[in-house]
Amino acid sequence: MKCTVCKEDAVIKIPRHNLKLCEEHFKEHIIFQTQRVIKHFNMFKKDESLLLAVSGGKDSLGLWLILKELGFNVKALHIIMPFGEYSEKSLEMVKGCAKKLNEKPLYIEANKYLEIDFFKALKIYKKPICSFCGKIKRYILSTYANRNSYTTIATGHNLDDETAFLLGNVLHWHIEYLNKQGPVLESNQFMPKKVKPLVRITDEEMSFFAKTSEIEYIEEKCPYSRNAKSIFFKNILNEIDAQMPGTKSFFYLQYIKNIKRIFFKESDEKLKGCRICHYQTYNDDTCFLCNIKSKMKRTENGH
Repeated sequence: MKCTVCKEDAVIKIPRHNLKLCEEHFKEHIIFQTQRVIKHFNMFKKDESLLLAVSGGKDSLGLWLILKELGFNVKALHIIMPFGEYSEKSLEMVKGCAKKLNEKPLYIEANKYLEIDFFKALKIYKKPICSFCGKIKRYILSTYANRNSYTTIATGHNLDDETAFLLGNVLHWHIEYLNKQGPVLESNQFMPKKVKPLVRITDEEMSFFAKTSEIEYIEEKCPYSRNAKSIFFKNILNEIDAQMPGTKSFFYLQYIKNIKRIFFKESDEKLKGCRICHYQTYNDDTCFLCNIKSKMKRTENGH
């Protein structure tokens, strides 16, 4: 198998692009695809202050390297969750990548920043742990960005993440989530812009990119995500893509380009700022977190 570009020995095959690439040209391909997405969706400019969420996984750490290679003004932030050994290992991976890139990331311990006990709050939230964890991380990222003048938050969600999310929401017709899904979620008076530069790149490609770039990352899944539906949807989509290469990419990009634009108009939900912390909320005067804190306090006081 020879590289499509230089005819040297290829190390990876990318069927949806009809490419076989050597290590050098594979890295160039991943960086180019990321740059292409950033430019096409007008995500951010070179002079913007960009906050990148890094988890310790291949995607966010790989994206950190790519954004540095492309010369963007990026600051990485790692949220330390109370998940024992898994969180410790994630932190170790972020520190290792920071050393490699000669960077000093920000570290925020979730429980301290939010002034809650995550697992006690989860009992009051009464929804799956992955849902709560995601909301908590979005809250921390958004409030930290607002307080420190970051206009844009980048995350390492890749094509597999996005297509799994899209499939799940289509199967259940979660209109609210479908309306918000896309590579860019624009800012409003309460929230900074959120972007996903890796939406053209798969799980497999990011794994290979991290390994060829000598980035150590946490390979095991979070112990609390074992029953996550997204893993089931990813497996189904991978089976389909194996038979029909490019299906995942076509499914997602055509949704963004055509279906979303035609069927989903601007939301008429009325945004509010939480009266306590000023975080975005829709139906109540207080946000989900301040509601939980209030309930926790009443429980502690025996009410």
